[in-house]
Amino acid sequence: PSLLVEAIAALRRTGDRAVLGPAIDGGYYLIGLKAAHRHLFADIPWGTTDVARLSLERAAEIGLEVVLLPAWYDVDDAETFAMLRTELAGGPIRIDGSTRASGSAPATRAYLASVGFEES
Repeated sequence: PSLLVEAIAALRRTGDRAVLGPAIDGGYYLIGLKAAHRHLFADIPWGTTDVARLSLERAAEIGLEVVLLPAWYDVDDAETFAMLRTELAGGPIRIDGSTRASGSAPATRAYLASVGFEES
């Protein structure tokens, strides 16, 4: 929740900007915009380790201020799914060589339970 609070606070400030939460796989787990910027997303090689870097470069090209959040993970493979399971179980998450406390994620936990996901 703290990352979402930080993103919302940045977007509420006066002036146009983007908020980007870079994912550990080179993409991003969050992007927030105050206004539409179609060019920001044009010709980005989606699904590669260069997505966040190229998005930041594109934002610089168009003069769009970017607020960077701390690196985190997004769930799109077995390794990051294991991280989600650890987080849902209340365990710490290791990112970029440091250990971070996880959140309780009650809504995610409830949704996964509703679709038959069993924690182990």
